[in-house]
Amino acid sequence: MDLTTILQAIATVGFPICACIVIGWYFSKVNDNYRNDIKEITASHKEEISQLAKVIQDNSLVIQKLCDSLDDLKKG
Repeated sequence: MDLTTILQAIATVGFPICACIVIGWYFSKVNDNYRNDIKEITASHKEEISQLAKVIQDNSLVIQKLCDSLDDLKKG
C-alpha cells in the first residue's frame, strides 16, 4: 500500500473506520503470534513434565531398593 491509497481510503470512508480496520488487523497479528508462543511453551512444558515424571519414577525405585536393603539389615 502506498500513501496515496491510504489517504484515498481515509477520505472515502473516514479516519475512524480506517483506524478500526488497522486496529483489527494489528490485533489479529498479535493474537496469532500469542497463539504460536503458547503452542511452543506448551510443547516445551510437556517435555519437561515427561522428564520430571521419569526422574520421580527413578527416585522411587532407588528409595524402594534402599528400604529393601534396610529391611535385610534389620533381619540379618
